[in-house]
Amino acid sequence: MQELLILLLPVAAASGWWAARRSMQKEKERLAASEMDSEYYRGLNYLINEQPDKAIDVFVRMLEVNSETVEMHLALGGLFRRRGEVDRAIRIHQNLIARQTLSADQRARALLALASDYMSAGLLDRAEGLFEELVENRKLLKPALTNLKLIYQHEKDWSKSLEVSRRLEKLDDKEQGRDQAHFLCELAEASLAGGDTAAVSKLLGQAIKADPGAFRPLLIQARIATDEERFDDAIALYKKIADAHPAFIGEFLEPMHAIFTRSDRQEDWFDWLREIYDRKKNLSVLLQITSEIAERDGFATATDYLTSELSDAPRLAGVHRLIRMRMAQKGAQRSEFLELIEQLLARLLREQSAYQCHRCGFTTRTLHWQCPGCRSWGSMLPRESSNRTS
Repeated sequence: MQELLILLLPVAAASGWWAARRSMQKEKERLAASEMDSEYYRGLNYLINEQPDKAIDVFVRMLEVNSETVEMHLALGGLFRRRGEVDRAIRIHQNLIARQTLSADQRARALLALASDYMSAGLLDRAEGLFEELVENRKLLKPALTNLKLIYQHEKDWSKSLEVSRRLEKLDDKEQGRDQAHFLCELAEASLAGGDTAAVSKLLGQAIKADPGAFRPLLIQARIATDEERFDDAIALYKKIADAHPAFIGEFLEPMHAIFTRSDRQEDWFDWLREIYDRKKNLSVLLQITSEIAERDGFATATDYLTSELSDAPRLAGVHRLIRMRMAQKGAQRSEFLELIEQLLARLLREQSAYQCHRCGFTTRTLHWQCPGCRSWGSMLPRESSNRTS
């Protein structure tokens, strides 16, 4: 028995040593994990306080401690991309994707991050391939489809843009109707240029169905009706747009006037102008009425009418027109001061933007169906003070 105890002493000693080492190892791992958590939250705190440089320093140190941390790779790559250091972001995400130990979800997130890097770098073909891979594997569908939609719009591939938009709509994204209507209008314009009138009619019908409140397809229909000398149809379409979208009346007053003139309906034209102005108080209509009165009854009557209307709601373009009319009246004394005011107003109007995006505030002189700033469709609205002055 005593001999057995002597033999077991080394075993007991070894067991004790192993247990102690194991305990120390666990404690070391616990302390390391605690330190990692502390560093992680420190990095997050820097991000929250808009100190990305310090956050990057923290995350780099964490990667040096534990190069297997997937979340840190993704966070660091995203920070580099937002700082404009896209090359570094690409290298980090490429290195991450090369690992064989990633789960399917981790790989999908890394692919999405790398595709976003490529988009930031302008490498749209590479980004497109990665987004399509995600869609094919049904991983992160919504962000992948959303980015594909942006790429296809940039490439002016309206068929693919429409297809992706419809897939997004099935994912319960209810904000797709307006975009789809514009994609269909782009396709209709292309078909119209190619002489495929049957396709144009079908596409415009689909556009109206996608966004019942859209007026762009109605404008195209009115233009087609005018070209085909279906003047009553064209007038009806323009009136429909004027009732629903009075801010855009100035966009089609000229072609509408031409239709009434060609069909010898000047009185109907004048009556409609007065009627729509009474209801909508649109500046472009006011200036058009003033021109009509000047032709019918002379400058003096037109000036009195415009003065009366502007006294209730003064607007820059209206005041400029009024000064020009005063200066143009027969017998009016030339005034250097009045001429100076007219020139200054004309310069102000020329420098003003005619359209502004109601989402991002981007301004421009010409109407864009898609805002050049935020890329939103149908968000550009006329700035009434910049309406035509002649």
